[in-house]
Amino acid sequence: MNRIRQRLPKEEWQAFDDIVMQRVLGASRHIQMIGEMFKSIAKEGVKKQRSVIEVCDDIKAVAQYFIATRGEASQAVSNAILIMINDIDEIRGLSLEEAKSNICEKVDAYQKKSRKDIELVVEYGARLGQKMNRIMVFDYSSTVDAFLRRLGEAKCSMEVIIPESRSINGGYDFVGACKEAGLKIHFIPDAAMMYYLRDCQGVFIGAETFYADGTAFNTTGSDIAGLLCKEFSVPLYVLTPMVKLDSRPIQGFVRDAVINDLKERMSGAGFKDEELDEVDFACPELLPVSKEHIHAYVTEYGVIPVNGMFSVCAEYKKNYMKG
Repeated sequence: MNRIRQRLPKEEWQAFDDIVMQRVLGASRHIQMIGEMFKSIAKEGVKKQRSVIEVCDDIKAVAQYFIATRGEASQAVSNAILIMINDIDEIRGLSLEEAKSNICEKVDAYQKKSRKDIELVVEYGARLGQKMNRIMVFDYSSTVDAFLRRLGEAKCSMEVIIPESRSINGGYDFVGACKEAGLKIHFIPDAAMMYYLRDCQGVFIGAETFYADGTAFNTTGSDIAGLLCKEFSVPLYVLTPMVKLDSRPIQGFVRDAVINDLKERMSGAGFKDEELDEVDFACPELLPVSKEHIHAYVTEYGVIPVNGMFSVCAEYKKNYMKG
């Protein structure tokens, strides 16, 4: 980790640490931060008159690190990185200034399209949500955060139930957005989801990754929310841009669970120091939300019933994930 960190300009070290230590959450936000790292490497290369080969190698090293780590949980990170550094080896024969411009243009082009896609997701989601008076959001997603802020712009009067999502404290991060939007906030332990969910008109989550068959992968606890939605006939909506599609299962890929050690996060539960070394705190980072528990996906293509996702995914893969 430190070896990769050293390849970045010092002004990007904080962003690197924020991603690695999960101080900043959300795949969309991480992709934006990683893109800025690529641009910073290129700009510093011009400033320090490094070789184009060195600049390319540093960008590729940082890219591979995040594909192997953050991308292991979220296919969106891997997809976005590969789009941003597409054909990077072809710039090795360019001048340093030309190489910098090429790198920055590709990152900016991706981020422009990404902003447009997320804007559409948020708009379509808000049209659904503004008709409801009580919703639940589970676990932090920058797309869901933007959705909540849009509801505020629409002057919606609603109550938002926010479970704590304890495995990564991904509930509290929604509080600021809801306060700014003027929405009524009800913060609960995630163990109380069943009691409150039955009175909601809809549940909204993001997704780290999803399959073309409609299966979504999100933070531990999302699977419980999905099961409860099915039990109480409450529609579960997944707000996500299509870049989070993982098409590898078509070739037989099976996703392995990413297991995190929650010792540090759970240490505040009252454990003694000697007990922390004796207790197993392993916990999956993401779990699948069954397609049978999802009502629809909200993407830049529109609100897609879960059974219609396969054809939409096939079109997206053909247009944006060639090869």
